[in-house]
Amino acid sequence: MKSLLKKLIERRKEEVSILLFDDDNPHQQENYSLKPARLFALLGTLHVAIVLLVMLLFYLTPVGTYLFNKENRAIRASVVQVHDRVLALQDSLNIRDQQLYQIQSVIRNKADTVFEIRSIAGLDGDYRRDEPETPPTITYRTSHYPGTQSLQAEQIIHSDVFSGIVQFPAEPPVIGTLTGEYQPDTGHYGIDIAARKGTDVRTVADGVIISSEWTINNGHTLHILHAGGYATVYKHFSEIIYRTGDVVRKGDVIGKVGETGLLASGPHIHFELWKNGVSLDPQHYINLN
Repeated sequence: MKSLLKKLIERRKEEVSILLFDDDNPHQQENYSLKPARLFALLGTLHVAIVLLVMLLFYLTPVGTYLFNKENRAIRASVVQVHDRVLALQDSLNIRDQQLYQIQSVIRNKADTVFEIRSIAGLDGDYRRDEPETPPTITYRTSHYPGTQSLQAEQIIHSDVFSGIVQFPAEPPVIGTLTGEYQPDTGHYGIDIAARKGTDVRTVADGVIISSEWTINNGHTLHILHAGGYATVYKHFSEIIYRTGDVVRKGDVIGKVGETGLLASGPHIHFELWKNGVSLDPQHYINLN
């Protein structure tokens, strides 16, 4: 066989004849004429075609994945990215559900906001209709602390306590030093502002306290709901002034800087800002400088 191939290679450019004999019938023979170069070219083309067919079989069908455990990197990266987004959205939905539950608890367990109409001094039942009428004074109570605030009827109607617009950038809740930045990838959904223990902490906008509680990790904590779907969270107070259901105004002192809770490392306030259940970077919304 080797000698035949050697002869064919040596005479590849010539036309050769191949005689085939039958061992059982030596007188019967078959004669074939061919050029070795064409034969080699045909065999090479057939070999390349087989190789290409096998490669297409591996790369265009699941066979390649099963044989070599090879995955499409682009598809895998997209799947991982979608998975991470789903997890982030699920966390946001869980937090929003907690906030809605707290709001429902306030509505169910707390008395309605009191509006008292007081008659104006000096007026009696026989006043004349042709005299200009003075609008009555309406008292809007902000729960038990810090007392009452008097507003005219028109002011109540146009009040932005619940339906107004939250103004940003706002003043920081406490004057201090930024010691921890917004890092949602590590579960730190706010910023840390260090200040002297006992320093006043103020709310950044009008709102209502939807949660005033103590937790082992965060100590004294406040959650405040504002207009426009905004909510703020304050952690590690040494003292809280307001309770759940109280209405607060922008700039009101809501507590004192402390270091309560297992996660506190020195006196500071942890401050978070949320919008419709999605966390935001507070550094973009408050004046830290």
